This record gives sequence, structure tokens and C-alpha cells, in this order.
Amino acid sequence: MLIAQLSDCHVVVPEDEFNELYHPADKLIDAARHVNNSVNRPDIVFLTGDLVNTAKREEYEVLRDILPTFEMPVYLLPGNHDDCSLLREMFPEHDYLPKEGKLNYVVDGWPLKFICLDTNIHGKPQGRLGEEQLDWLDQELKAETARPVVIMLHHPPFKTGLTSMDEMGLLDMAEFAEVVARHDHIERVLCGHLHRAIQKLVGGTLVQTCPSTSHQVRLLLGENNALGTTFEPPEYLLHYWTEAGGLVTHSDYVKDYDVAWTLDGEM
Repeated sequence: MLIAQLSDCHVVVPEDEFNELYHPADKLIDAARHVNNSVNRPDIVFLTGDLVNTAKREEYEVLRDILPTFEMPVYLLPGNHDDCSLLREMFPEHDYLPKEGKLNYVVDGWPLKFICLDTNIHGKPQGRLGEEQLDWLDQELKAETARPVVIMLHHPPFKTGLTSMDEMGLLDMAEFAEVVARHDHIERVLCGHLHRAIQKLVGGTLVQTCPSTSHQVRLLLGENNALGTTFEPPEYLLHYWTEAGGLVTHSDYVKDYDVAWTLDGEM
């Protein structure tokens, strides 16, 4: 099974100044085209938050026109730049999204069980799960232990060293880690938010963050608290699952590169 994880698309309307700088909608269209035509064509796609940039209805209309270009199922998670109520309203065909309350859901029908969590605090850059969601997660993990689980959420549950981004992190990361530590069938935790590929063990499970299809956060670690972005290439993660090998994660740029050399036949 192949799972594509795209994140932090930050779609805006064409006349927005943000569009002149980053062209996020065009880059997401390119990403869909690349995913569809890839030699490693995924079975399923997750967009792990910050779907649009300022949570305007017009931005979600642009996104709504782009999503059907993906030729496989697409699942949406909210980020801190999203409006959960508007997201629910604008995408009624995404009927996995709950009709009310937090946008938590489970994706079944695959070798892996996907548990998707809503970390959005309306109007705030930080994320929070809260006791009710953490209890729901714990119950979902207890309900089935034979099948491996992948948990997805926008805000990563760890400090990264990107101090400006850490100030906008998950507020109850310790409580999340406690839940994760109680379950040994969690294969991976996948997040967005940071616009970079970063990994850390949390509660004994590997957590992975996804780069952005729009723009990347400048790599400034430690006391340098300046927040900046770079024009590093649009990128996404490709998670390759086999029962024998588990989940293996690869990065793929949204660009087709010429093949320099290939080996045909035996040495």
C-alpha cells in the first residue's frame, strides 16, 4: 500500500499578494498531477492541514476545484489556518467529516487503520487536543489491536528546535505522548505544520512531519528565533506499507527528474 501525505497547501485566491509570492494553488495542482502520474502512484492521499491560508470561503472554493484532479481518495485534516465549520460546510461530499463537533474520524478498509485528529483552536496558531479527544483516541486504539494504526494530526507533539514554530505548537503534547505510550500497535504518527521533514520518537512511536507543497520554513535552530520561509522545492511524503516490512517513508519532490542511469539485466 502507498499513502501520499501532502501538507500545508495554503491555497489563496489568485489576486492575493500571497499568491504572487508563493503560487500555492498552482503548486497544489502540480502536486496532484505528479501524484497521479507517479511511478509510485499512491492508493490514498491525506492533506494534513493548513489547506488554505486565511480560512476564507473563496479560498475553499479554489481548493474545491483542485481536489477532484486527484485520481484517488483524498482525506482532509484541519490546521491552524483553517476554519473547521467552514471546512465542513464547503466539503459536504467528504462525508467522513463529522457533522458537528471536532473533526476527528477513522479511515477503514485498508491494511492500516488511520485515526485523524483535529488540533484546531479557532483563530489561534497553537494546537490542542483536549481531554475529550484524547479519551476518544485512547478508545479507538483499544477497540482494535491486531491491525497497525497510523495517527494523523496537524500540530506535531514535540519541540523541534525551530523555536519560532515551537511557540505555535501543540499545547498538550505531554498528554498525547502518554496515550501513545500505552499502545504498541501504533505504526507512525504523521503531522504537518512545520513545512519541513522532521522526525522524533514520542511515547515510543516515531513521529514524522511533512514538508509543504507551497513553501518551506527556513531551517534556523536554537536561539535564533527569526521566522522565515524559503523557496525550497515543493515536497510531499510517500509512505510505503507492507505487512512484512511495516511502514517506510520516502520524500518526493513535485518535479519530474530525468533518469540518469538504470541497470537492465544482470551484472
